[in-house]
Amino acid sequence: MTEQKGDMTLVVTKEGDETLDQTMARARVMPENLAAATLVCTKLVDVPVTDLARELRQQTAAINSGDLTRAENMLLAQAHTLDALFANLTARAMNAKHMDNLEAFMRLAFKAQNQARATLQTLGELKAPKNVAFVKQANIGQNVQVNNGTTGQPTRTRKAKKAQNELLEVEHGERLDTRATGTAGSADPAMATVGEKHRAAKPRG
Repeated sequence: MTEQKGDMTLVVTKEGDETLDQTMARARVMPENLAAATLVCTKLVDVPVTDLARELRQQTAAINSGDLTRAENMLLAQAHTLDALFANLTARAMNAKHMDNLEAFMRLAFKAQNQARATLQTLGELKAPKNVAFVKQANIGQNVQVNNGTTGQPTRTRKAKKAQNELLEVEHGERLDTRATGTAGSADPAMATVGEKHRAAKPRG
Protein backbone atom coordinates (compact mmCIF):
# COMPACT_ATOMS: atom_id res chain seq x y z
CA MET A 1 0.00 0.00 0.00
CA THR A 2 1.46 3.35 -0.98
CA GLU A 3 0.65 7.01 -0.41
CA GLN A 4 1.43 9.34 -3.26
CA LYS A 5 2.48 12.94 -2.57
CA GLY A 6 4.17 14.81 -5.41
CA ASP A 7 7.36 13.00 -6.34
CA MET A 8 7.51 11.18 -2.98
CA THR A 9 6.14 7.72 -2.34
CA LEU A 10 5.65 6.55 1.21
CA VAL A 11 5.04 2.86 1.79
CA VAL A 12 2.79 2.15 4.76
CA THR A 13 1.67 -1.15 6.27
CA LYS A 14 -1.87 -1.94 7.32
CA GLU A 15 -2.18 -3.05 10.94
CA GLY A 16 -4.84 -5.42 12.27
CA ASP A 17 -8.36 -4.83 10.99
CA GLU A 18 -7.75 -1.21 9.98
CA THR A 19 -9.65 0.20 7.06
CA LEU A 20 -7.80 1.89 4.25
CA ASP A 21 -8.79 5.34 5.53
CA GLN A 22 -7.64 4.48 9.05
CA THR A 23 -4.26 3.28 7.79
CA MET A 24 -3.76 6.40 5.69
CA ALA A 25 -4.79 8.66 8.58
CA ARG A 26 -2.34 6.98 10.96
CA ALA A 27 0.47 7.23 8.40
CA ARG A 28 -0.16 10.91 7.74
CA VAL A 29 0.15 11.98 11.40
CA MET A 30 3.10 9.80 12.44
CA PRO A 31 5.91 12.16 13.56
CA GLU A 32 8.57 10.12 11.78
CA ASN A 33 6.68 10.26 8.45
CA LEU A 34 6.14 14.01 8.76
CA ALA A 35 9.81 14.58 9.56
CA ALA A 36 10.91 12.38 6.66
CA ALA A 37 8.70 14.26 4.22
CA THR A 38 10.09 17.59 5.47
CA LEU A 39 13.70 16.44 5.11
CA VAL A 40 13.10 15.26 1.57
CA CYS A 41 11.48 18.60 0.67
CA THR A 42 14.55 20.49 1.90
CA LYS A 43 16.68 18.59 -0.64
CA LEU A 44 19.23 17.97 2.13
CA VAL A 45 18.89 14.21 1.71
CA ASP A 46 18.44 12.24 -1.48
CA VAL A 47 16.95 8.98 -0.26
CA PRO A 48 13.48 7.46 -0.59
CA VAL A 49 11.11 8.92 1.98
CA THR A 50 10.13 5.42 3.14
CA ASP A 51 13.73 4.53 4.07
CA LEU A 52 14.13 7.87 5.81
CA ALA A 53 10.96 7.34 7.86
CA ARG A 54 12.13 3.85 8.82
CA GLU A 55 15.43 5.25 10.12
CA LEU A 56 13.60 7.92 12.14
CA ARG A 57 11.39 5.24 13.71
CA GLN A 58 14.50 3.34 14.81
CA GLN A 59 15.84 6.47 16.46
CA THR A 60 12.50 7.02 18.18
CA ALA A 61 12.59 3.45 19.49
CA ALA A 62 16.09 4.08 20.88
CA ILE A 63 14.88 7.18 22.73
CA ASN A 64 11.93 5.26 24.15
CA SER A 65 14.31 2.61 25.48
CA GLY A 66 16.44 5.24 27.23
CA ASP A 67 19.24 5.62 24.68
CA LEU A 68 19.81 9.40 24.35
CA THR A 69 22.92 9.15 22.18
CA ARG A 70 21.23 10.54 19.07
CA ALA A 71 19.66 13.44 20.99
CA GLU A 72 22.96 14.33 22.65
CA ASN A 73 24.81 14.23 19.31
CA MET A 74 22.14 16.40 17.71
CA LEU A 75 22.31 19.05 20.42
CA LEU A 76 26.09 19.18 20.31
CA ALA A 77 26.09 19.48 16.52
CA GLN A 78 23.52 22.28 16.69
CA ALA A 79 25.61 24.11 19.27
CA HIS A 80 28.62 23.93 16.92
CA THR A 81 26.48 25.19 14.04
CA LEU A 82 25.18 28.11 16.07
CA ASP A 83 28.70 28.94 17.20
CA ALA A 84 29.85 29.01 13.57
CA LEU A 85 26.91 31.22 12.69
CA PHE A 86 27.87 33.60 15.52
CA ALA A 87 31.44 33.84 14.20
CA ASN A 88 30.25 34.44 10.64
CA LEU A 89 27.80 37.18 11.59
CA THR A 90 30.37 38.86 13.81
CA ALA A 91 32.89 38.93 10.98
CA ARG A 92 30.32 40.45 8.64
CA ALA A 93 29.51 43.07 11.26
CA MET A 94 33.17 44.03 11.55
CA ASN A 95 33.39 44.47 7.78
CA ALA A 96 30.19 46.51 7.54
CA LYS A 97 30.56 49.97 6.06
CA HIS A 98 27.49 51.46 7.70
CA MET A 99 26.41 51.55 11.32
CA ASP A 100 22.96 50.18 10.52
CA ASN A 101 24.45 47.06 8.93
CA LEU A 102 26.87 46.63 11.82
CA GLU A 103 24.03 46.77 14.36
CA ALA A 104 21.88 44.35 12.35
CA PHE A 105 24.66 41.78 12.01
CA MET A 106 25.65 42.06 15.67
CA ARG A 107 22.04 41.67 16.78
CA LEU A 108 21.77 38.44 14.79
CA ALA A 109 25.18 37.31 16.06
CA PHE A 110 24.17 37.72 19.66
CA LYS A 111 20.94 35.80 19.00
CA ALA A 112 22.98 32.93 17.60
CA GLN A 113 25.28 33.10 20.61
CA ASN A 114 22.35 32.95 22.99
CA GLN A 115 20.84 29.99 21.16
CA ALA A 116 24.18 28.18 21.32
CA ARG A 117 24.29 28.76 25.08
CA ALA A 118 20.71 27.51 25.51
CA THR A 119 21.48 24.42 23.42
CA LEU A 120 24.51 23.55 25.53
CA GLN A 121 22.50 24.12 28.70
CA THR A 122 19.84 21.71 27.44
CA LEU A 123 22.55 19.18 26.65
CA GLY A 124 23.97 19.52 30.15
CA GLU A 125 20.55 18.97 31.72
CA LEU A 126 20.04 15.95 29.49
CA LYS A 127 23.35 14.45 30.58
CA ALA A 128 22.84 15.27 34.28
CA PRO A 129 19.15 15.72 35.08
CA LYS A 130 18.32 17.82 38.11
CA ASN A 131 16.87 16.06 41.11
CA VAL A 132 13.36 17.29 41.77
CA ALA A 133 12.09 16.83 45.33
CA PHE A 134 8.37 16.45 45.83
CA VAL A 135 7.34 17.53 49.32
CA LYS A 136 4.01 16.32 50.60
CA GLN A 137 2.34 19.07 52.58
CA ALA A 138 0.19 17.96 55.49
CA ASN A 139 -3.04 19.81 55.97
CA ILE A 140 -3.38 20.31 59.73
CA GLY A 141 -5.57 23.37 59.65
CA GLN A 142 -8.82 21.51 60.13
CA ASN A 143 -8.24 20.56 63.77
CA VAL A 144 -6.93 23.90 65.04
CA GLN A 145 -8.96 25.68 67.75
CA VAL A 146 -8.09 29.19 68.82
CA ASN A 147 -9.03 30.20 72.37
CA ASN A 148 -9.03 33.87 73.33
CA GLY A 149 -7.89 33.92 76.93
CA THR A 150 -7.31 30.84 79.08
CA THR A 151 -7.03 27.25 77.97
CA GLY A 152 -10.63 26.55 78.94
CA GLN A 153 -13.70 27.55 76.98
CA PRO A 154 -13.31 30.53 74.67
CA THR A 155 -14.08 33.74 76.49
CA ARG A 156 -16.85 36.00 75.31
CA THR A 157 -15.70 39.58 75.05
CA ARG A 158 -19.07 41.27 75.40
CA LYS A 159 -20.07 39.46 78.61
CA ALA A 160 -16.62 39.97 80.15
CA LYS A 161 -16.76 43.69 79.41
CA LYS A 162 -20.25 43.99 80.87
CA ALA A 163 -19.25 42.14 84.05
CA GLN A 164 -16.21 44.39 84.42
CA ASN A 165 -18.36 47.51 84.14
CA GLU A 166 -20.76 46.22 86.80
CA LEU A 167 -17.83 45.46 89.08
CA LEU A 168 -16.49 48.94 88.63
CA GLU A 169 -19.84 50.43 89.58
CA VAL A 170 -19.99 48.48 92.82
CA GLU A 171 -16.38 48.32 94.01
CA HIS A 172 -14.45 51.16 92.40
CA GLY A 173 -17.10 53.86 92.52
CA GLU A 174 -16.80 54.69 88.84
CA ARG A 175 -20.53 55.24 88.52
CA LEU A 176 -21.58 55.83 92.13
CA ASP A 177 -24.81 57.69 92.75
CA THR A 178 -23.76 61.11 94.06
CA ARG A 179 -27.17 61.47 95.74
CA ALA A 180 -26.62 58.46 98.00
CA THR A 181 -25.77 59.10 101.68
CA GLY A 182 -22.15 58.52 102.52
CA THR A 183 -20.39 57.67 105.78
CA ALA A 184 -17.77 59.65 107.65
CA GLY A 185 -14.24 58.48 107.21
CA SER A 186 -12.28 57.10 110.18
CA ALA A 187 -9.41 59.46 109.55
CA ASP A 188 -11.53 62.56 110.21
CA PRO A 189 -14.43 61.79 112.63
CA ALA A 190 -15.32 65.48 112.76
CA MET A 191 -16.68 65.24 109.26
CA ALA A 192 -20.29 64.29 109.61
CA THR A 193 -22.53 62.97 106.97
CA VAL A 194 -24.53 65.71 105.39
CA GLY A 195 -28.15 65.19 106.28
CA GLU A 196 -31.12 65.48 104.06
CA LYS A 197 -32.06 68.90 105.37
CA HIS A 198 -28.58 70.38 104.74
CA ARG A 199 -28.33 69.05 101.22
CA ALA A 200 -28.66 71.50 98.40
CA ALA A 201 -32.09 71.71 96.86
CA LYS A 202 -30.72 71.08 93.37
CA PRO A 203 -27.55 69.31 92.41
CA ARG A 204 -24.95 71.60 90.94
CA GLY A 205 -24.45 71.38 87.27
